[in-house]
Amino acid sequence: MEIRHLRLVKTVAEEGSLTGAGRKLFLSQSALSHQLRELEDKFGTSLFQRINKKMVLTQAGSRVLKTAESVLLELEDTERDLKQFVEGDAGLIRLSTECYTCYHWLPVLLKSFHRPYPNVEVRIVAEGTRQPKQFLREGKLDVAIVSCLSKRNHSPDLTFYELFTDEMVVVLNAEHRLAGQKSIKPSDFAEEHLICYTAPIEVLDIFQRVLIPSGITPKKMTQIQLTEAIVEMVKADIGISVMARWAIKPYLKSKRLTTIPVEDHRLDRTWYGVTLNKGPQLRYIDCFIKHLIEHTIS
Repeated sequence: MEIRHLRLVKTVAEEGSLTGAGRKLFLSQSALSHQLRELEDKFGTSLFQRINKKMVLTQAGSRVLKTAESVLLELEDTERDLKQFVEGDAGLIRLSTECYTCYHWLPVLLKSFHRPYPNVEVRIVAEGTRQPKQFLREGKLDVAIVSCLSKRNHSPDLTFYELFTDEMVVVLNAEHRLAGQKSIKPSDFAEEHLICYTAPIEVLDIFQRVLIPSGITPKKMTQIQLTEAIVEMVKADIGISVMARWAIKPYLKSKRLTTIPVEDHRLDRTWYGVTLNKGPQLRYIDCFIKHLIEHTIS
């Protein structure tokens, strides 16, 4: 049974005649009559009977009509959704970022994006946090937010859109022994209890870009998932931490914390929105990338 057969049964049932159905479907009465006979011959049963010059559904015809109404409605919904996808009016964006602290400012950005694009769902794929570029290549993400050390890290199969530059700073209790320094040297970490986010050491910026190249290992290290918990431990002078300047800014009002840059600004980072090169981009994804560029923090 084909879609044209379902449209035929539904339209004849609504119009009550082949002539009326023909006008609605832009087909001749003979063409419709041929299609109907073809369908009835295939299943060996009549779908309509003529009563007082009106085409009335048989029991078999009523069953086909039930299917036609369901299938054609679903088809209309699908066609409408596809049109909205192409026109950028509706769709799904799967998003992840390689830094957990980014999830603190994402909700505000998503809220501002949903005002002009209420029918585009942005779904955060948290499991892609540690390997966002790999998830892009595997088709599990549409947009990733990553930080890169330089453009040589860019890959030809990915498109990078520069968003903003930020700086990671050392966060200390205001009374800490290092609090008076203008900058923190890699060797200063050797006698410190470092409190950082839960992640493999090799992907943490402070290790990847400062400690490992300098051959320094902190005296002690504790990994915690929540920013608030890290801040409270630093406030209590249990240890020091390293995080983005914008991430710690709201907590500096207490005056119990202070921040100091790492020597030679080794922890400056440039952030990018990344998509996979796979042909023409859906318009709503282009709109989201533009929104990222215009509204992410600076």
